[in-house]
Amino acid sequence: MGSRFTANQNIDHYELLEELGEGSYAETWKARDSHSGVLVVLKLANPQLFADPVLFQRYRRESEIACRLDHPHVQRAFRNTQSSTEPYLVLEYVDGENLRARLRNSAEESVDGSLPISVVIDWGRQLAEALGYLHAHGIIHRDLKPENILVTSSGVLKVMDFGTAMMAGARRLTWKHVSEGLGTPDYMSPEQVQGGRGDVRSDIYSWGVVMYEMLTGKVPFEGDNWLAVMAGHLQGTPVPPRRLRPDIPPGLESVVLHALRRYPDNRYQTAESLLSDLDRLDTLDPSAYDMSVEPPMGGMAALARRSRTWVLATVIAVGFLLFATLIIVLSVVLR
Repeated sequence: MGSRFTANQNIDHYELLEELGEGSYAETWKARDSHSGVLVVLKLANPQLFADPVLFQRYRRESEIACRLDHPHVQRAFRNTQSSTEPYLVLEYVDGENLRARLRNSAEESVDGSLPISVVIDWGRQLAEALGYLHAHGIIHRDLKPENILVTSSGVLKVMDFGTAMMAGARRLTWKHVSEGLGTPDYMSPEQVQGGRGDVRSDIYSWGVVMYEMLTGKVPFEGDNWLAVMAGHLQGTPVPPRRLRPDIPPGLESVVLHALRRYPDNRYQTAESLLSDLDRLDTLDPSAYDMSVEPPMGGMAALARRSRTWVLATVIAVGFLLFATLIIVLSVVLR
């Protein structure tokens, strides 16, 4: 779908400069505030947003959450008091790229696509600090992944995109008794795969996946389709990172694998405890944590039901098309 906007177009006192991307419910544009000259990002809602109560409520929730945040490792939002026919969020413009682009560049420069150990530790700490801040304010991100992490030219990370974030005590957003799937399969915690809302430990699991990818150039669980990846989270065991990259410090490997434990009670319970271990990697005893193989987690039945639902819907659609074709043929023959 083409953009509804063009460069040099004005939205209130913002001049659109460059389209940055388009998501499920909004377009993002680099813009200039004509009052202050400051560069910002406008997240402009798509018209379809207002036809879907769930997406509209998520858009409102993102706006409410983003405007409450003020942390060096979280993209800031500015309250928009300007009256306008175009609903939009005004966000901090970050001069850089997302972590996915940085990993892609690394893959072109190195054999395995991994990042330097010192960089991974630094960035891992920045992400953990961001999560600690969010969790302290009752916010769970629920979709931490490289696409939602900005990297500035000076190496500062900022967590962005709170479209699927949840505030403590918020009601579940549903429409016609169906909840929209949250998260991205590669980075989803097992409890999210099972359909749970997730908690702070879910963000810690996703942190572990991002760290694993930065260290090894690949995610812990891969597959030909999203069902295979989700099954990995529920039933698989990550290959220890040091088998893929021997220069990883044993303590760092232990921290990452502890964050990736399948059952939430077996992981870090807070971002603060995670940060504490990152601060003492040189003295951390890897044997202090249980790294034994965890039993599989139930939930594949739910995935199977979801898969069967898609199959049934496909069969019904094909059947309807065949029936409609038959009616048309008969009408022509009997005419």
